[in-house]
Amino acid sequence: MSKLYKKSGVDVIKTDKLIGQALKFIKSSHNDKVLGNKLGFSAEYRLNKDITLCSATDGVGTKAILAAELNEYRGIGQDLVAMCSNDLLCNKAKPIFFLDYFACSSVISKQYTEILKSITRACKKINCSLIGGETAEMPSLYQGNHFDIAGFLVGIKEKQKNLKISKGDLIFGIKSNGFHSNGYSLIRDIIKKNKINIKKVIFNKQKLSKLLMKPTRLYHQLISSNDLKYIKTLSHITGGGIRTNFKRSIAKGTKFDLNINSLPIEYDFIKDNINITDIELMEIFNCGIGMIFIINKKHHSKFIKRNLFNLIGEIK
Repeated sequence: MSKLYKKSGVDVIKTDKLIGQALKFIKSSHNDKVLGNKLGFSAEYRLNKDITLCSATDGVGTKAILAAELNEYRGIGQDLVAMCSNDLLCNKAKPIFFLDYFACSSVISKQYTEILKSITRACKKINCSLIGGETAEMPSLYQGNHFDIAGFLVGIKEKQKNLKISKGDLIFGIKSNGFHSNGYSLIRDIIKKNKINIKKVIFNKQKLSKLLMKPTRLYHQLISSNDLKYIKTLSHITGGGIRTNFKRSIAKGTKFDLNINSLPIEYDFIKDNINITDIELMEIFNCGIGMIFIINKKHHSKFIKRNLFNLIGEIK
């Protein structure tokens, strides 16, 4: 098993503990309109009895390093928007505006423009406005063409009926578009230690570099406002994998079965290069499923025939 994998598990536990400690003083800034971040995806702020604002912030992790090394930026902006908007979707919110933060050593025209264009295209796909941002040059922190980006998304949510999860409810998964934006520290470690030229290596009939840079799927394009009337909860599958993220959307102690029979072929690239089990992979990556949701079984026919949608489990 990868040493990097083992280290990342310890870091998650440590970070969760620190966040728990920080919340004790962070909450002192809240007023009675703050509804919190119960699901751990996006936070809610009540405007009135019928309307809440939801907010989410995220980045793209060390996928940004790979983008810089490959000089490939056409999809990294969608990664940024999707990491925020998919979290917002878990709170059943509609995106309304987005802001970005771009940090680098020194602004490189092509890099900067392509990233902003990628962010803009992604915002347009989910009917969201890119209304502002910040650009920072920090040569003492960033080297060469390396950069970092962060996104801040606000959405709106109308009052909805809470749908209680019950025994027999169905669990659906929507396919991911590759690795999305998680697990890239491990991926980059594999590339480095095995001296893999990802621009030349062909994997599953395509360049490995193309596979690794596939942008995160925008699930607002696949789930409509009408769909949300039938969906009880949603889980965005990011760092921590399938089970960890799914458990955030259900009550503690809820029993369920998830049937993930096989991993997509791209995970052979991981398993061929390090000693890691499927269970360990499911604690790091999305493993082919980027969004999970729960419905009453009587609504099975509304979703089962859709492209990219699969029935993957049941509430017990």
